[in-house]
Amino acid sequence: MAAILTIGVLAGFAIGLIVFAPSSRLLERDQAVFDEKLVTSLYDKASASIVEIDIDNSSFEAGFSTTDSGSGFFVDTEGHIVTNSHVVDNDGEIRVKLADGRTLAATRLGKSPADDLALLQVDSNEVKDIKPLRLADSDSLKTGQLAVAIGSPFRLQNFLSVGVVSGVGEGPALTNRPVPKMIWTNAKLLPGNSGGPLLNGDGEVIGVTTAIQITITGELGVGFAVPSNTVAGLLPDLKIAQVIKRPWLGISGTTLDKDLGRLLGLDIERGVYIRQVWPNSPAEKVQLRDDPFRVPSGRGDVIVAVDGRPIATLSEIVEYFNTLRPGDQVILTILRGGRTTHEVQVTLEAWAGS
Repeated sequence: MAAILTIGVLAGFAIGLIVFAPSSRLLERDQAVFDEKLVTSLYDKASASIVEIDIDNSSFEAGFSTTDSGSGFFVDTEGHIVTNSHVVDNDGEIRVKLADGRTLAATRLGKSPADDLALLQVDSNEVKDIKPLRLADSDSLKTGQLAVAIGSPFRLQNFLSVGVVSGVGEGPALTNRPVPKMIWTNAKLLPGNSGGPLLNGDGEVIGVTTAIQITITGELGVGFAVPSNTVAGLLPDLKIAQVIKRPWLGISGTTLDKDLGRLLGLDIERGVYIRQVWPNSPAEKVQLRDDPFRVPSGRGDVIVAVDGRPIATLSEIVEYFNTLRPGDQVILTILRGGRTTHEVQVTLEAWAGS
């Protein structure tokens, strides 16, 4: 089973999450075949809208000074810049470097740690000639579409890599809470790419690059991006200086399929098998049962529906919860002991990572 390591800074560069996994054909990076003129034109049009983000970590008491770095992009004409939450997590002063070499002070606005998204703002008068990037409809993505990542890995500003959309679906739980409809890509992502845009062939943002996968041999694998529709849905709230708190149940689960159902002796092939219930979580308060050994033993409950909606994956549960707020109540339909179906009312709380 792959282990997920959350890393905010490595050698002074914000790189987000690294997922350690066995080497496999899925992680192989074949050279992309693409239209060079299209990619060059896309770069020429988009690069002015992409920035390098530097955060000063000076500490006079400790007697040291470092600068963390990440990427971001303009999303409107008001000076708003989208990036990752983990890029701007510390309290240091933020400055953004524009493609024309200018450096501007930036203000933190809202952030959503559960989605690893944040919004900054610079003086709109200073960037009035910069055309913002448009957000694509990430729900319309198809595997094999062109995917172009532009950012500032190792402070190489507007470094470009080309690949394809390798898939869309349940990815790694970035912060013990899955981001629904995560975009998988073989476009090479490097330390410092965090917060930069993943673009389609029309130069529109399909996602915000946030994580990379590392094999046990140390090779770079699949990259992950938070889908643009998640950005679009949060943007109004991100414009307010606040921490957005997503609702939380407090479980770790495994998608039930035919083979796992047979192993557990169940007659169903859809649902989420609860492997762990987090302490002091809403799930623990309503006594949902998990698997004490964290292996499929049949001791855990299976969530088969939420508010009457059939559930197949943990990501589907999170996607529905994202339409709600902490304090809202939901009805879980669970299968217990492989036979008995129960309905449990639970009050969602703010995600603990908020």
